[in-house]
Amino acid sequence: MASMMNNSGVTMKSLQESAQRAFVYALRSVQFGVMDLAAAVDFFAGPWGLEVMARTPSSVYLRAVGASGYLIGLHKRDKTEVLRADFRAASRAALEERRAVLQAQGVHVGDVEVLSEPGGGYGLSFRDPEGRLIMLVADDARDAAEATRNDAPLKLSHLVLNTPQPDVLEKFYAGALGFRVVDRTRKMFFLNCNSDHHTIAVVPSDVSTLHHLAFEMSGFDAVMRGIGRMRDAGFSIGWGVGRHGPGNNIFAYFSGFEGLPLEYTAEVQQIDETYAPGAVEKWVPQPGRNDQWGAAGPPSKEMKDAEHSVPFSSEAFVAPPAS
Repeated sequence: MASMMNNSGVTMKSLQESAQRAFVYALRSVQFGVMDLAAAVDFFAGPWGLEVMARTPSSVYLRAVGASGYLIGLHKRDKTEVLRADFRAASRAALEERRAVLQAQGVHVGDVEVLSEPGGGYGLSFRDPEGRLIMLVADDARDAAEATRNDAPLKLSHLVLNTPQPDVLEKFYAGALGFRVVDRTRKMFFLNCNSDHHTIAVVPSDVSTLHHLAFEMSGFDAVMRGIGRMRDAGFSIGWGVGRHGPGNNIFAYFSGFEGLPLEYTAEVQQIDETYAPGAVEKWVPQPGRNDQWGAAGPPSKEMKDAEHSVPFSSEAFVAPPAS
């Protein structure tokens, strides 16, 4: 009998095979240190379109509207930085198995721990080769957001990293965590772990910083409404609106609160194991164009600066519990 197929032409069988191959299967959340916690909450729960889920005196967790799990944690610090990136794994048993794999590869990794932060579950923490703190999470609260608003993010789409060691990061994320390189351009490469074209992208650079964090919207109209809300709050588009080549997604970038590089995105290409990775030559843009439509123009100087300015912390971060 033929395999069932979704509306993107991806069979359910191929999605199941992809999930079995990739140990990590989604970007769950990102933890930020911010200098002005109250103002950061006002930004993310205001013009950016999230809602507060839980808080402590020094931390606030925000979720997509209508969802049970949080997307970002904001924590009071002396500078703006990324404290931790969190990815989903299938189960506690899978975390124990991956712990053994990481140890065999020489990665210093802690024990699988019960999490007291919002959503609960189990977590396994370690650092990537450039010192970014990563946590794999299993068995936490994970209800998807319902599109109760037509202008708000639904989930985290992807995390993009700057690195002076792209080959080292590729080996780590593909070899240790099961990502697959699905496309390369002259400027970056893309790592896949589920039906979305990419969950991580890597940009060769002279710094190990955050390039940007992308939030998925329900469609083009939602992106445009989000842009309007951001403009009303005094935030101009740093790059966009346009449509990328790899991933085929609509984009609008902002240098957000405290210079955090953020993206609204929609219509991310859905792929499976049959997707043939594109070589660099496939993604050479037409002369004078920065996106498929030719509408976006180049990023602003403020956006370019933001895409290289937010470091990853060396702090031994543990997310505090919240009520």
